[in-house]
Amino acid sequence: MLSLSSLQYCDKICHCTDSFITRCQCGNCQSMPREEENICCQEVDAVKNKNLKAVTVAELQAEPRCLVQHPGFEAVCLNVWVLQTAWLQYKQQYGSSAYEGPKHKKHRHIAYRQLVRWCWGALGKNIRVPLPSCAVNCTCAHFPKPNQLEEDMILSGFTYADE
Repeated sequence: MLSLSSLQYCDKICHCTDSFITRCQCGNCQSMPREEENICCQEVDAVKNKNLKAVTVAELQAEPRCLVQHPGFEAVCLNVWVLQTAWLQYKQQYGSSAYEGPKHKKHRHIAYRQLVRWCWGALGKNIRVPLPSCAVNCTCAHFPKPNQLEEDMILSGFTYADE
């Protein structure tokens, strides 16, 4: 389950005047450092389809307004036990080239990989997709740097495989 702090962070609506925030349809987007990252979950067909399936598979009465409100988001992307298992598979697949770093960054890295696999399936080596702002910010809030306030977070952001 999402922590109260993460839910409050994820449900926070930015009142920026920037055009991305204006076009946000889920109400949870925040302006990101790069233009490629300024994407609402409602602008991505793979994510919209995931939300539509929630109505039939999870028997919800209404489609979730935002990806972070999908009943599977927490289970697939934020549950530390699921992420630990996904990490083991990742380590087995990539061996010594697998990302190593602080626990919060490792959790974020695997959570993003889980989100991609859940929504888009296996993309293949060096094929990347920008993730919706709401999902990135919710994940960062759920796995913050130790002793870091949410308002002090600086995201490294999306990069293409050749950057």
